[in-house]
Amino acid sequence: MMTGTSEAIFDRFSLAMAVAAFLLIALPSFAHASSSLVWGDQNGGTPTQIEIFDGGTYAVPLNTPAPAYIVPSLLIFGPVSATLYRIMGPAEAPVREEIASLGFQNPDGDPLVSWPAAGSYELDVAEFGAPILNFEEKLKRWLARLFFADIAYAQFGPSDPTVVETLHFTIEDAASNTLDPVIIIPGILGSAQHNGEWLIDPITHAYDNLIDTLIANGYEKDVTLFPFPYEWRFSNRTTATLLDEKINDIKDVCDCDKVDIVAHSMGGLVARQYIQSDDYDGDIDQLIFLGTPHLGAPNAYLMWEGGEAGTEFKDKLLREVLKIEARKKGYSTLFSYERGLPIPSVQELLPVYGYIKHVGSPNIPTYPNSSWYPNNLFLQELNSAVADLYGSGVTITNFVGQLTESTTIETIRVIAPTTTSATLLWGFGKPQGFPSTGDAGLERGQGDATVPLSSASFVNQDLQIINSEHNELPTKAEGAVFKVLSGQDPTSLITNSHGFFETAKNVLIFQILSPADFVVEAPNGLKVGKDFATGQEFTQIPDAFYSGFGTDDEYVTIPNPLNGLYKVITQGTGSGGVYTIATGLITDATSSEKFFTGQTLPGALTTFHVDVSLNGPSAAIKDIQIVATVGSTKTDINRAFALGWIKSNGIKTSLLTLLTQAQKLKKQSDKIKLYKAMLEILKAAKKSGLINQQGYDLLTADVNWLISH
Repeated sequence: MMTGTSEAIFDRFSLAMAVAAFLLIALPSFAHASSSLVWGDQNGGTPTQIEIFDGGTYAVPLNTPAPAYIVPSLLIFGPVSATLYRIMGPAEAPVREEIASLGFQNPDGDPLVSWPAAGSYELDVAEFGAPILNFEEKLKRWLARLFFADIAYAQFGPSDPTVVETLHFTIEDAASNTLDPVIIIPGILGSAQHNGEWLIDPITHAYDNLIDTLIANGYEKDVTLFPFPYEWRFSNRTTATLLDEKINDIKDVCDCDKVDIVAHSMGGLVARQYIQSDDYDGDIDQLIFLGTPHLGAPNAYLMWEGGEAGTEFKDKLLREVLKIEARKKGYSTLFSYERGLPIPSVQELLPVYGYIKHVGSPNIPTYPNSSWYPNNLFLQELNSAVADLYGSGVTITNFVGQLTESTTIETIRVIAPTTTSATLLWGFGKPQGFPSTGDAGLERGQGDATVPLSSASFVNQDLQIINSEHNELPTKAEGAVFKVLSGQDPTSLITNSHGFFETAKNVLIFQILSPADFVVEAPNGLKVGKDFATGQEFTQIPDAFYSGFGTDDEYVTIPNPLNGLYKVITQGTGSGGVYTIATGLITDATSSEKFFTGQTLPGALTTFHVDVSLNGPSAAIKDIQIVATVGSTKTDINRAFALGWIKSNGIKTSLLTLLTQAQKLKKQSDKIKLYKAMLEILKAAKKSGLINQQGYDLLTADVNWLISH
């Protein structure tokens, strides 16, 4: 049982704890164990307000006056004052130069303080002396000072101050702490054109989080942050020359001598080629690699030797993009396309170490060996001169991805070719069981599922290994990248922009091979592509990319497509003619594609249905069909005649008459009889030369749709 005295003490203690708890929650700045100095404009002006603590380092604009005041610690109960000193002279005999006198925050105006120079500073915090007080009196004095600062000083009166703590901190010149311009170099498939303008990875968005994080922490697009998209099909030597030009342009913008570079995957080889070339101008300060295949990657063998892709999602996406391109350019296979065009960047990713063994033998000969391996002269030359990289004066950091499981192709087990050839399909051997039997001849080990650990870590300066898949490295390393670039911890990380490789399980591709433009409408009615009514573009489908109608290579990519019927509407351009719609679906498990070739007329609108099925391992594009109506078919007949594709007015009249009669009939079976009669007329007209192939293909597609629907 408590006595009266103990109850009073308990009540005062409870009150004190309650008040202290409230202040700790409601006023976090008062919860520090030591005092702090607040300097700057608290209303968000310039310079921005900062709070300075013991032992910290702070970048501020020098010789810039701004309000300053003291935030006393919880251990100080009386009124406070402080004196700010600049520390000068040698460390063994420092000299204090008084800068300013400060007090507790004054709502009517705090003294203005400026920093005369970078260096060490000290702040003596003093408490006004007073007779020893009991706890309750101290609490009252502290609360009076906290809530009624001016009254508190008057109430308690002046007395000699006593220094109760000294803060030591360092001031840096914010002007010398500015960010160097940084260039982001993507890897293969990491750039695409929109109406002829190169953009950085608008398809997979692999660099969105990295770029957004840099911007959130002080970088500014086209001022200190510069993406470098490029034609990734070209040789890295060619791209390195373009990088040299890009750096020169940036130096003109920033009026500076050097830039930093963050390079992902093959982009790191581009940067190395420039630095190690005779064209290097000594204008790179820091170079950060992200999963760069310094010794190559075995999955490039599948593409270069067989026109095939690895099992990773982006490998299949690359294969699908190139396969559609090959068809457009008249190549029968992807292999003949990459060799005939050629696409040297694929060859320049081939490994330059032993990675092939023949079935039945554990022997893996060393590289180079022209009887065993395709050559990669680019990487051979680059790595033979790696000393030029190390001696360039560039500060290098190498971030490498390493997954916990063995998912990265390290060795390829092939069936020995009858005759070794550098030009034939699988000229150095086809992987055993490829693409679907057993391990498909692909033996796996450590790495990021694309680049083996040994290849990525070949450049071992400031090597930092991260548990990350290859295409997620730009996001997984973004905080560390900022710290390397700036020397500071990031204030925020952006990790939710798109997240393509974390969220996308399927990608749908549409491409139209001229002469036509197109728009794609998803099953939910959202559109991407050309708006025929306004001449602008639809961009309604999230994260979809449309290459624009200002190019012959017009395509759309849609991550995470919906299940069901997509509508594709084409509009003939130029003088019309043969066009092809190519569709491809890439999933974790498989990929499939379908093509439709037809005829179009200038300005003619044609509708197609593309049936997309996303049912597990059997996911595929089930069908692509032209959608015709009686009205659209009549329009096609008249335009075909106007263009001279139908050479007889009698043929045109007969077709239109049968259509009109069919339109009046109620039974579909009766209509089909007339439609079939139209097909017979078209066959006879083609045989007699009264209709050309373009007109025949266009109109038979229309009539066949009418028959089946």
